Amino acid sequence: MNGFYNRSIAEMTMYPSDPDENAMFMYTWPDVRTLYNGLYLEDEIELSCHNSLKINGSFGFHQNKVANEFGLESLQIFYPEMADQQNRFLKSISPQYKHQVKDWFFSVGSGYGERAPSVTEGYAFYIFNSFDLFDYIGNPNLSNEKSVEGNFDIRYKTEKIKTGITFSAFYLPDYIIGIPDDNLIPMTIGASGVKIYEQLSFANLIHSSFQFDYRFNDYYSWNTKLQYSYGKDAEKRNLPFISPLQYQSQIQYKKNRFQTELNVFGNATQTNYSPFYGENRTPDYAILNLSVGYTFKWYSQKLLVNAGVENLFDTYYSTFTDWNNIPRMGRNIYINLNFSL
Repeated sequence: MNGFYNRSIAEMTMYPSDPDENAMFMYTWPDVRTLYNGLYLEDEIELSCHNSLKINGSFGFHQNKVANEFGLESLQIFYPEMADQQNRFLKSISPQYKHQVKDWFFSVGSGYGERAPSVTEGYAFYIFNSFDLFDYIGNPNLSNEKSVEGNFDIRYKTEKIKTGITFSAFYLPDYIIGIPDDNLIPMTIGASGVKIYEQLSFANLIHSSFQFDYRFNDYYSWNTKLQYSYGKDAEKRNLPFISPLQYQSQIQYKKNRFQTELNVFGNATQTNYSPFYGENRTPDYAILNLSVGYTFKWYSQKLLVNAGVENLFDTYYSTFTDWNNIPRMGRNIYINLNFSL
């Protein structure tokens, strides 16, 4: 059993350039009180020595109440019939079948879940998001967002090889997202526009990953991983914040007290970005890191000295999640000392 109580309040004051004019005050979160109480159940059934079935589910009561009358009246400009309280029931269920034989592991599952709109999605009033430079207006009439999932996982593991593929597909009815509204003027100076939270009839999301690890001998090992995601809304537009192809690979050498590691990670060019939702394209990048370490021993004491270079070639880059495409850290040289008794 679990529960929580939150109070969410945010405010903004806009000061005019003319000192004879009055300042403008408003609540961007109108003192929303959120109460949740829920019950979660899980059971794992061993069907045989190689097969099992895991089932979990939850049921909860979710309540939002707007406690500030001025903030409520502000939102009623857009939603005249809006009530000050909203009650919801949230439920989820997920079965997962697992099978293991010798060096192979296989699982397949599905799930259904619901979530309530967040405070911003339901009750924001011209709250500014500095990531995409839009003012946002919530929608208290949103229904629960649903999620129908299917997934599978295949893994193979021996003394030298460890590899696997995971795949998840989501069908999301009543998908909640901010939609630009060209009829509204932003409050924030420099904002790109105004978005109102609405619900699409559905959205689709796919996430997959591939991992391959190989141990050459007692000293050398190689690890690599690829991840790919894809998302579309009901109008076949790209969803925002969907990662392009990601990859990372590293080679490790460890013998006695000496260890070193060389790794590379990066993204492919973000081709499936979403201009409609205010997202821009980010280029591809590859970052190389190098580290070297040595352990000194005195009786039972150990001192690990580790030095390295991050972003070895001082690459200029930003990722699809970075605020206003501000670049990430350039070349960074570090030394770590770790002493243990």
